Amino acid sequence: MSDWDDKRGHYKLEPLQDFVPELNRRREAKGLPKDATVVLICRSGDRSSRSADRLMADGWSRVYTVVDGFEGYMSPAGRREVNGWKNAGLPWSYKLDKSKMYFAR
Repeated sequence: MSDWDDKRGHYKLEPLQDFVPELNRRREAKGLPKDATVVLICRSGDRSSRSADRLMADGWSRVYTVVDGFEGYMSPAGRREVNGWKNAGLPWSYKLDKSKMYFAR
């Protein structure tokens, strides 16, 4: 995160500069080719689609993103209850597997 965005009411989100190199490092460590399947998801689908674009520009060929993300978009009532994985009734849990997560430094 960087500076505050007054128009949107939150910090401006900047792309993680080591995202592609880090995924390449992890892919190589597992002995996977750039055509290995990768599925990305974020809260609304916006950041994961941008990440998919960055991977595709780097030569990855089977990158997919979950359209509308995990929680989807805001309803007129101000709640994230429009579309998205969770609102479609698909399986999910708050239990996380740390070994499958990426933590930015």
